[in-house]
Amino acid sequence: MSTLHKKIPANTRGRDFIIGDLHGCLDLLEAEMARQQFDPSVDRMLSVGDLADRGPSSVACLRLLNQPWFHAVRGNHEDMLLGYLPAPGSPIKPSPGAGALLMRNGGQWVDALSRDELVEMKDVILPKVAALPYVITVGEGGQQFHIAHAELLTTGPKEEKPSFWQRLTGSGNNRQEVRRVATDNMLDDTLLATMTEPIMWGRRLIKEVDTATSKTIETPQGPLLISQNAYNPGLSLTYVGHTPLPQMTLHASHLYVDRGAYLRNENSGLLMLDHQQALGWLGLG
Repeated sequence: MSTLHKKIPANTRGRDFIIGDLHGCLDLLEAEMARQQFDPSVDRMLSVGDLADRGPSSVACLRLLNQPWFHAVRGNHEDMLLGYLPAPGSPIKPSPGAGALLMRNGGQWVDALSRDELVEMKDVILPKVAALPYVITVGEGGQQFHIAHAELLTTGPKEEKPSFWQRLTGSGNNRQEVRRVATDNMLDDTLLATMTEPIMWGRRLIKEVDTATSKTIETPQGPLLISQNAYNPGLSLTYVGHTPLPQMTLHASHLYVDRGAYLRNENSGLLMLDHQQALGWLGLG
Protein backbone atom coordinates (compact mmCIF):
# COMPACT_ATOMS: atom_id res chain seq x y z
CA MET A 1 0.00 0.00 0.00
CA SER A 2 1.31 3.44 -0.89
CA THR A 3 2.28 5.93 1.78
CA LEU A 4 0.89 9.29 0.76
CA HIS A 5 3.59 11.45 2.34
CA LYS A 6 7.09 10.33 3.26
CA LYS A 7 9.28 12.54 5.43
CA ILE A 8 13.04 12.08 5.59
CA PRO A 9 15.55 14.07 7.63
CA ALA A 10 17.91 16.60 6.13
CA ASN A 11 21.15 15.13 4.83
CA THR A 12 23.86 16.31 7.21
CA ARG A 13 26.61 14.03 5.84
CA GLY A 14 26.48 14.45 2.08
CA ARG A 15 24.57 15.88 -0.86
CA ASP A 16 20.99 15.48 -2.03
CA PHE A 17 20.54 15.17 -5.78
CA ILE A 18 17.22 15.46 -7.61
CA ILE A 19 16.77 13.69 -10.94
CA GLY A 20 14.17 14.27 -13.62
CA ASP A 21 11.98 11.59 -15.20
CA LEU A 22 14.36 8.66 -15.75
CA HIS A 23 12.25 6.61 -18.21
CA GLY A 24 14.59 3.65 -18.46
CA CYS A 25 17.71 5.72 -19.21
CA LEU A 26 20.04 4.14 -16.67
CA ASP A 27 23.11 4.87 -18.80
CA LEU A 28 22.42 8.61 -18.61
CA LEU A 29 22.02 8.43 -14.83
CA GLU A 30 25.23 6.46 -14.39
CA ALA A 31 27.10 8.99 -16.52
CA GLU A 32 25.79 11.86 -14.37
CA MET A 33 26.61 10.01 -11.16
CA ALA A 34 30.19 9.53 -12.35
CA ARG A 35 30.48 13.14 -13.55
CA GLN A 36 29.27 14.53 -10.23
CA GLN A 37 31.15 11.93 -8.17
CA PHE A 38 28.06 10.62 -6.43
CA ASP A 39 29.04 8.90 -3.17
CA PRO A 40 26.38 6.35 -2.14
CA SER A 41 27.78 6.18 1.39
CA VAL A 42 26.72 9.79 2.12
CA ASP A 43 24.82 11.18 -0.88
CA ARG A 44 21.15 10.58 -1.71
CA MET A 45 19.23 10.45 -4.97
CA LEU A 46 15.68 11.85 -5.01
CA SER A 47 13.57 10.97 -8.04
CA VAL A 48 10.45 12.76 -9.29
CA GLY A 49 9.16 9.39 -10.54
CA ASP A 50 8.54 7.80 -13.95
CA LEU A 51 11.44 5.39 -13.60
CA ALA A 52 10.43 3.07 -16.43
CA ASP A 53 9.04 3.03 -20.00
CA ARG A 54 10.35 4.54 -23.25
CA GLY A 55 14.05 4.02 -22.53
CA PRO A 56 16.12 0.82 -22.93
CA SER A 57 16.58 -0.21 -19.27
CA SER A 58 13.23 -0.11 -17.48
CA VAL A 59 13.80 -3.08 -15.17
CA ALA A 60 17.28 -1.88 -14.23
CA CYS A 61 15.90 1.55 -13.36
CA LEU A 62 13.17 0.02 -11.21
CA ARG A 63 15.85 -2.00 -9.40
CA LEU A 64 17.18 1.30 -8.07
CA LEU A 65 14.33 1.07 -5.55
CA ASN A 66 16.41 -1.62 -3.81
CA GLN A 67 19.15 0.89 -3.02
CA PRO A 68 19.08 2.62 0.40
CA TRP A 69 20.34 5.89 -1.12
CA PHE A 70 17.57 6.07 -3.74
CA HIS A 71 14.20 7.66 -2.94
CA ALA A 72 11.38 8.13 -5.45
CA VAL A 73 7.80 9.34 -5.60
CA ARG A 74 5.03 7.73 -7.57
CA GLY A 75 4.54 9.08 -11.09
CA ASN A 76 1.88 8.47 -13.69
CA HIS A 77 3.97 5.73 -15.33
CA GLU A 78 4.14 3.87 -12.02
CA ASP A 79 0.37 4.35 -11.85
CA MET A 80 -0.08 2.83 -15.32
CA LEU A 81 2.26 -0.07 -14.51
CA LEU A 82 0.31 -0.96 -11.37
CA GLY A 83 -2.94 -0.77 -13.33
CA TYR A 84 -1.64 -3.34 -15.80
CA LEU A 85 0.45 -5.49 -13.47
CA PRO A 86 -0.87 -5.02 -9.92
CA ALA A 87 1.36 -5.78 -6.96
CA PRO A 88 0.67 -9.05 -5.10
CA GLY A 89 -2.18 -8.61 -2.64
CA SER A 90 -3.40 -5.45 -4.32
CA PRO A 91 -7.18 -4.99 -4.57
CA ILE A 92 -6.62 -3.60 -8.08
CA LYS A 93 -7.46 -6.01 -10.88
CA PRO A 94 -5.51 -5.93 -14.16
CA SER A 95 -7.22 -3.57 -16.57
CA PRO A 96 -7.19 -3.91 -20.39
CA GLY A 97 -7.58 -0.13 -20.57
CA ALA A 98 -4.55 0.39 -18.35
CA GLY A 99 -2.60 -2.07 -20.46
CA ALA A 100 -3.47 -0.29 -23.69
CA LEU A 101 -2.47 3.05 -22.18
CA LEU A 102 0.81 1.65 -20.88
CA MET A 103 1.68 0.16 -24.28
CA ARG A 104 1.02 3.49 -25.99
CA ASN A 105 3.47 5.10 -23.60
CA GLY A 106 6.51 2.87 -23.83
CA GLY A 107 5.46 -0.10 -21.70
CA GLN A 108 6.17 -2.85 -24.24
CA TRP A 109 9.05 -4.03 -22.08
CA VAL A 110 6.54 -5.52 -19.62
CA ASP A 111 5.30 -8.08 -22.15
CA ALA A 112 8.91 -8.91 -23.08
CA LEU A 113 9.96 -9.88 -19.53
CA SER A 114 11.65 -13.25 -19.10
CA ARG A 115 10.17 -15.72 -16.63
CA ASP A 116 12.82 -14.85 -14.03
CA GLU A 117 12.30 -11.13 -14.54
CA LEU A 118 8.55 -11.53 -14.14
CA VAL A 119 9.07 -13.36 -10.85
CA GLU A 120 11.41 -10.58 -9.71
CA MET A 121 8.86 -7.97 -10.72
CA LYS A 122 6.03 -9.62 -8.82
CA ASP A 123 7.98 -10.65 -5.73
CA VAL A 124 10.41 -7.75 -5.29
CA ILE A 125 9.86 -4.73 -7.49
CA LEU A 126 6.09 -4.26 -7.70
CA PRO A 127 5.60 -4.20 -3.91
CA LYS A 128 8.17 -1.40 -3.75
CA VAL A 129 6.48 0.48 -6.60
CA ALA A 130 3.10 0.14 -4.87
CA ALA A 131 4.61 1.53 -1.65
CA LEU A 132 6.02 4.68 -3.26
CA PRO A 133 4.78 7.91 -1.67
CA TYR A 134 3.10 10.66 -3.65
CA VAL A 135 5.14 13.35 -1.90
CA ILE A 136 8.53 13.29 -0.20
CA THR A 137 9.48 16.09 2.19
CA VAL A 138 13.14 16.50 3.11
CA GLY A 139 14.07 18.32 6.31
CA GLU A 140 11.97 20.66 8.40
CA GLY A 141 11.12 24.32 8.78
CA GLY A 142 12.64 26.92 6.51
CA GLN A 143 15.14 24.46 5.02
CA GLN A 144 12.64 21.82 3.93
CA PHE A 145 11.82 20.98 0.33
CA HIS A 146 9.44 18.62 -1.42
CA ILE A 147 9.51 16.09 -4.26
CA ALA A 148 6.38 15.26 -6.28
CA HIS A 149 5.77 14.06 -9.81
CA ALA A 150 3.57 16.64 -11.55
CA GLU A 151 2.12 19.38 -9.33
CA LEU A 152 0.82 20.07 -5.82
CA LEU A 153 -2.56 21.39 -6.84
CA THR A 154 -5.81 20.65 -5.06
CA THR A 155 -8.71 19.18 -7.01
CA GLY A 156 -11.99 21.03 -7.45
CA PRO A 157 -14.69 20.00 -4.96
CA LYS A 158 -17.04 18.71 -7.66
CA GLU A 159 -14.52 17.47 -10.17
CA GLU A 160 -15.22 14.12 -11.72
CA LYS A 161 -12.44 11.54 -11.69
CA PRO A 162 -10.65 11.88 -15.05
CA SER A 163 -10.50 9.07 -17.55
CA PHE A 164 -7.19 7.47 -18.52
CA TRP A 165 -7.15 9.65 -21.65
CA GLN A 166 -7.77 12.80 -19.62
CA ARG A 167 -4.93 11.78 -17.31
CA LEU A 168 -2.61 11.26 -20.24
CA THR A 169 -3.36 14.54 -21.97
CA GLY A 170 -3.77 16.68 -18.88
CA SER A 171 -7.25 17.66 -20.03
CA GLY A 172 -10.36 17.41 -17.90
CA ASN A 173 -14.01 18.22 -17.95
CA ASN A 174 -15.17 21.73 -18.72
CA ARG A 175 -16.13 22.68 -15.20
CA GLN A 176 -14.31 25.70 -13.82
CA GLU A 177 -13.60 24.45 -10.33
CA VAL A 178 -11.69 26.37 -7.70
CA ARG A 179 -8.21 24.94 -7.32
CA ARG A 180 -5.28 26.17 -5.30
CA VAL A 181 -1.63 25.39 -4.91
CA ALA A 182 -1.13 23.40 -1.72
CA THR A 183 0.97 24.87 1.07
CA ASP A 184 3.31 23.08 3.46
CA ASN A 185 0.74 22.90 6.23
CA MET A 186 -1.87 21.43 3.87
CA LEU A 187 0.21 18.34 3.06
CA ASP A 188 -1.58 15.92 5.36
CA ASP A 189 -2.98 12.54 4.37
CA THR A 190 -6.58 13.74 4.36
CA LEU A 191 -5.97 16.34 1.66
CA LEU A 192 -3.33 14.37 -0.24
CA ALA A 193 -5.78 11.50 -0.64
CA THR A 194 -7.92 13.84 -2.75
CA MET A 195 -4.95 15.16 -4.75
CA THR A 196 -3.43 11.98 -6.18
CA GLU A 197 -4.64 12.66 -9.73
CA PRO A 198 -3.08 16.13 -10.12
CA ILE A 199 0.01 15.03 -8.19
CA MET A 200 0.69 12.31 -10.77
CA TRP A 201 -1.01 13.59 -13.92
CA GLY A 202 -1.57 17.36 -13.68
CA ARG A 203 -0.28 19.99 -16.09
CA ARG A 204 -2.35 23.00 -15.10
CA LEU A 205 0.39 24.93 -13.33
CA ILE A 206 2.98 24.63 -16.08
CA LYS A 207 0.41 25.88 -18.60
CA GLU A 208 0.18 29.13 -16.61
CA VAL A 209 3.79 30.06 -17.40
CA ASP A 210 4.11 32.97 -19.80
CA THR A 211 7.58 32.83 -21.32
CA ALA A 212 7.24 36.40 -22.61
CA THR A 213 7.06 37.79 -19.08
CA SER A 214 9.49 35.33 -17.50
CA LYS A 215 13.22 35.79 -17.11
CA THR A 216 15.98 33.30 -17.87
CA ILE A 217 19.17 32.81 -15.90
CA GLU A 218 22.11 30.66 -16.91
CA THR A 219 23.26 27.85 -14.61
CA PRO A 220 25.89 25.11 -14.89
CA GLN A 221 22.98 22.76 -15.70
CA GLY A 222 21.61 24.94 -18.47
CA PRO A 223 19.06 27.77 -18.63
CA LEU A 224 16.48 28.23 -15.89
CA LEU A 225 13.24 30.02 -16.74
CA ILE A 226 11.75 31.91 -13.79
CA SER A 227 8.13 32.99 -14.12
CA GLN A 228 6.66 36.21 -12.73
CA ASN A 229 4.89 34.02 -10.17
CA ALA A 230 8.02 32.16 -9.14
CA TYR A 231 6.95 31.38 -5.58
CA ASN A 232 3.66 30.46 -3.99
CA PRO A 233 3.31 31.78 -0.42
CA GLY A 234 3.47 28.98 2.12
CA LEU A 235 4.89 26.30 -0.18
CA SER A 236 8.54 25.32 0.09
CA LEU A 237 10.57 24.63 -3.04
CA THR A 238 9.03 21.60 -4.75
CA TYR A 239 10.86 19.61 -7.42
CA VAL A 240 8.60 18.08 -10.08
CA GLY A 241 8.84 16.50 -13.52
CA HIS A 242 6.16 14.95 -15.76
CA THR A 243 6.25 17.61 -18.49
CA PRO A 244 9.37 17.54 -20.70
CA LEU A 245 10.64 21.10 -21.13
CA PRO A 246 13.50 22.70 -23.07
CA GLN A 247 14.80 24.25 -19.84
CA MET A 248 14.30 24.05 -16.09
CA THR A 249 11.33 26.18 -15.07
CA LEU A 250 10.38 27.73 -11.72
CA HIS A 251 6.72 28.60 -11.20
CA ALA A 252 4.55 28.71 -8.06
CA SER A 253 7.39 27.19 -5.97
CA HIS A 254 7.53 24.24 -8.40
CA LEU A 255 10.91 23.63 -10.03
CA TYR A 256 10.32 21.57 -13.18
CA VAL A 257 13.28 19.30 -13.93
CA ASP A 258 12.11 16.92 -16.69
CA ARG A 259 14.24 17.48 -19.79
CA GLY A 260 12.91 14.47 -21.73
CA ALA A 261 15.86 12.12 -21.18
CA TYR A 262 14.39 9.35 -23.34
CA LEU A 263 14.27 11.64 -26.41
CA ARG A 264 18.08 11.56 -26.63
CA ASN A 265 18.51 14.59 -28.83
CA GLU A 266 20.45 17.83 -28.58
CA ASN A 267 17.57 19.57 -26.80
CA SER A 268 16.97 16.88 -24.17
CA GLY A 269 18.83 15.25 -21.32
CA LEU A 270 18.67 13.89 -17.80
CA LEU A 271 19.01 16.52 -15.09
CA MET A 272 20.72 15.56 -11.85
CA LEU A 273 20.62 18.63 -9.63
CA ASP A 274 22.56 19.20 -6.44
CA HIS A 275 19.94 20.73 -4.15
CA GLN A 276 22.37 23.10 -2.45
CA GLN A 277 23.63 24.35 -5.79
CA ALA A 278 20.06 24.90 -6.97
CA LEU A 279 19.37 26.99 -3.88
CA GLY A 280 22.36 29.12 -4.79
CA TRP A 281 21.04 29.73 -8.32
CA LEU A 282 17.73 30.84 -6.85
CA GLY A 283 19.31 33.05 -4.19
CA LEU A 284 17.89 30.84 -1.45
CA GLY A 285 21.10 29.26 -0.20
